[in-house]
Amino acid sequence: MQTFLKVFGVILAIFVVVGLILPNQVEIKREIEINASKAVIHEYVNNLDNWPKWSPWLELDPSIQTTIGEIHSGVGASQSWLGNSGGGQLTFTDSSIDKGVVYQMSFEGDPTVYQAGLSYQVKNDKTLVIWTMTGEMKPIIIGNYFALLMDSLVGDSFVAGLQKLKEISETNRSFEHFVAEENIK
Repeated sequence: MQTFLKVFGVILAIFVVVGLILPNQVEIKREIEINASKAVIHEYVNNLDNWPKWSPWLELDPSIQTTIGEIHSGVGASQSWLGNSGGGQLTFTDSSIDKGVVYQMSFEGDPTVYQAGLSYQVKNDKTLVIWTMTGEMKPIIIGNYFALLMDSLVGDSFVAGLQKLKEISETNRSFEHFVAEENIK
């Protein structure tokens, strides 16, 4: 029994020391080139009513129930969700056709508030869309281990969402003329 306790104590000490050394920073970044204007892409990104058309989360957890706040698009737009995989909420803090959308997001049971967003850059007559998420995982030690895993856990979902955004934006380029006219008014 004493040998077991010693081995367990050493393993626990290693776990704690390594956990303290690991960074708790989460930085996820994925990008894709889309053959559509910023205005067309922004219509899908800026309006939470359009997120189900490209967001990867419903495919990953079909039980998700989303509730959109009083504001559906632009600064102040918000939504919350709850599903078998958990719940969370997000609120747009910045939004423009030229730069993209920035939002704060939190997950049920996680004290971290993440800064996330989708930004746009014109590149060779296409639009480069970059989806990012940053934050500091808490609590210390356990959060540091989770921070290490976040890129692999969330990154593939970002890729899937960006691919769907590309498909819907490029398919609906005829919508581009309408969006351009609406923005002139």
